[in-house]
Amino acid sequence: MVLYTVGYSDFFEEEKLINRLKNLGIKHVVDVRTFPYSKTFPQYDEAVFKKSLSKEEIRHSFLGDYIGGLTFKNHFKEGVSSLFDLLEDTNIKEGLNKLYKIAKKEKTVIMCAEKEPFNCHRLAISFLFKEKTPFEVVHIFSDKEETYTENINRFKEEHNLQNLDISDESLIKERLELLYRFKNKREEKFPEEKKNLELFK
Repeated sequence: MVLYTVGYSDFFEEEKLINRLKNLGIKHVVDVRTFPYSKTFPQYDEAVFKKSLSKEEIRHSFLGDYIGGLTFKNHFKEGVSSLFDLLEDTNIKEGLNKLYKIAKKEKTVIMCAEKEPFNCHRLAISFLFKEKTPFEVVHIFSDKEETYTENINRFKEEHNLQNLDISDESLIKERLELLYRFKNKREEKFPEEKKNLELFK
C-alpha cells in the first residue's frame, strides 16, 4: 500500500497534475492545506479543483482543519521533543486516522502547496504515516516520483549530510523547526472576498 504526496506549485496547469494522478491510478485527493485557497494558483482553489477532479472521477476531501500546516506550525513554535509528540494533539491524531481510512479504501494522495516535501508539513505527515501504518510513502513531482527514502537521501546529499549519523526523525524535526521557528514560514490566507462564503458543503 502506498500513500502519495504532492505539492501543486510544481504543476501550474491543473490538467497536468490531474493527468499525473490519473496515470498513477489515484482515486482520492486529500487537501492538507490549512486554507484551501491560493492567490498565486487560483486553479487550485477548493471549489475549482474539486470540480475538475470530479470530471475525472477522482474524489476530493479536505483535512486541513485536522492536519493542516498551521496546526503543525503552532506545535513547533511551542517546541516538540519528538515528532511522535504531535500525536498527543487529538485533532492531528483524528486527522491521520481519517486519512488512513481513506487511503486504505482507495489509492490516495495528500496535497499541499510546496513542491518539495522538505519545505512542507507533508514531511511530518509522511514520517508518522510511515512509522505508524503499513503504508509506504511516495512523493510526486512533475517529472518523477520519489520514495520516502529517496527523498530523504536526496536532501542529505544536497546538504552534505550523508555522512552524519542522524535519524530520519531528527532530520525532519530539525528541518521543520528551521522552517517554522527561524524562517517563520507562512501559509497563504483566504482572499478577502472569500472569507464570508460557506466553504465546505
